[in-house]
Amino acid sequence: MTHSSPMGEFSMTSNPAVTHGRQRFDIELSREESCMQPPSRTSLVKGALALPLVAWLAGFGVPGYCLDRPVSGTSTNEQVPDAGWVVTGSLNAARVGHTATLLPNGSVLVVGGRDNAHTLDSAEVYDPATGTWSVTGSLNTARISHTATLLQDGKVLVAGGGVPPGLANTAELYDLVTGAWSPTGSLAAAHAGHTATLLPNGKVLVSGGTDNFSLLHTAELYDPATGTWGPAGSPTWSRYSHTATLLQNGSVLVAGGIVGPYDPDIEFPAASYAELYDPVAVSWRNVGTAIRLSDHTATLLPNGKVLMAGGYSVRPFGSGGGAVTPGGAELFDPTGEAWSDTGSLQASTFGHTASLLPNGKVLVAGNIFDGGNHAELYDPDTGMWTSTSNLNARRAGHRATLLPNGKVLVAGGEVADATNTPIAQNSAELYEDGAPPKVIGAGFTGAWYDPAQSGHGLFIEVLTGNRFYASWFAFNPAGTGQSWLTGVGTYSGNTATIASVVMPTGGRWIPNFDPSQIALNPWGTLTFTFTDCDHGRVDFSSVIAGYGSGSMSLTRLTQSLGLSCP
Repeated sequence: MTHSSPMGEFSMTSNPAVTHGRQRFDIELSREESCMQPPSRTSLVKGALALPLVAWLAGFGVPGYCLDRPVSGTSTNEQVPDAGWVVTGSLNAARVGHTATLLPNGSVLVVGGRDNAHTLDSAEVYDPATGTWSVTGSLNTARISHTATLLQDGKVLVAGGGVPPGLANTAELYDLVTGAWSPTGSLAAAHAGHTATLLPNGKVLVSGGTDNFSLLHTAELYDPATGTWGPAGSPTWSRYSHTATLLQNGSVLVAGGIVGPYDPDIEFPAASYAELYDPVAVSWRNVGTAIRLSDHTATLLPNGKVLMAGGYSVRPFGSGGGAVTPGGAELFDPTGEAWSDTGSLQASTFGHTASLLPNGKVLVAGNIFDGGNHAELYDPDTGMWTSTSNLNARRAGHRATLLPNGKVLVAGGEVADATNTPIAQNSAELYEDGAPPKVIGAGFTGAWYDPAQSGHGLFIEVLTGNRFYASWFAFNPAGTGQSWLTGVGTYSGNTATIASVVMPTGGRWIPNFDPSQIALNPWGTLTFTFTDCDHGRVDFSSVIAGYGSGSMSLTRLTQSLGLSCP
């Protein structure tokens, strides 16, 4: 059968061979056939996921389907002024299907994936200060379609994936200090195309994916304290190429993806079903009905809602051939557990990334369609998308990481050459909002909070002599008490750093107060970056077990009387 699309033709002919009860199809692509399927002549097994043969490992496709170019939605054509992309140092190895993880020291760890010939066991680290990459320790197992999760102790957990078709149920830990990898407990099943979510209790939830021949109807929990995996209840649906988003209430929203069990009439339906995982009850339940999306992105916004954007919705070949419906975008509101439409992307987007910027907007970058260098911004306040500067290089299946300085690092990915063969890339570039950042001044004094963390926040005071004071009334990792973090540092431009944050303990209520009973326990470091007088972020890294490293968006709550920003 031949399916025509705006991007060319896709030819699919039945082969009498049968593999383990599943019909096999031979696919042949010519230079004009540009459906982003595997290059040249290969075989797919319908009803199975032949990982080494399909491009979805790089985030590109679904076996047995041709991806038509979706129809763009409505949006504004206004372009963000003066925002742009700057080329930075190239990766040591071309990669697609890799992971990228922001480390506590502000560097970025890139792991695995594949180049143009092999699945990779190599890893490298990007230094934002120098704009260069350095090789670090190699994985014990080469991996693609794995996950990488920053744990609260600063180590990185890599789980699943592997070298198709030999998928792995193994996991390993990366130590930033030594640059070495060490094995940890194995999963109960091999997973690829799954999700991994760090929970507030420090455990990691792995959900769904495939074991190469079937979609997985399982979820597992990794406990860093014991280095072992345990069951995490049973999701309602088997799925892969889905998303999992940690909500402000501690539950996890799992949405979209290709869902099972199989329907003979709809072999790989994109899921319209979403589920919530409750880490306290260790249970799953359905929540609302979303648009059918797979290989989309899901971004937690400052207001606590989740933005789902891009991707595709698939129906199988029939008399009219395969088709992809418009991806679009929509919002999930945890308060009412309801879905609602929002502005449509300017361009059909697939194989992209989405990054929450310090100003609360969402940057979507890269694409299989529209030349592959398209980028645009979503504004939660208006629900509209605006175009921004194009990437310097076409790419899809890349990774994007928000750096502590507010820039976005985009690295790797792949692009089709003149013969429609996907070529892995080693280039990298940085996105920076063109609006000049506000310089910290007295007007920044006041209370700041993160709406996505139930109003969790802190107090800031800008002192004379470029000094910067912060007090953060927080909670301990176990949830059994409160913690008070405080310290004084310095600021320059739009950035302030408190290198010696302390956590006071002890003391007594007046009139029996005795300063000698107070211990100023070293806690770690806080780094503040502001995009304007009302928005910013705080990056934290603690030396006390359990607190870990991470970041929190900041929105102004109060401003001291008589003060204003320039």
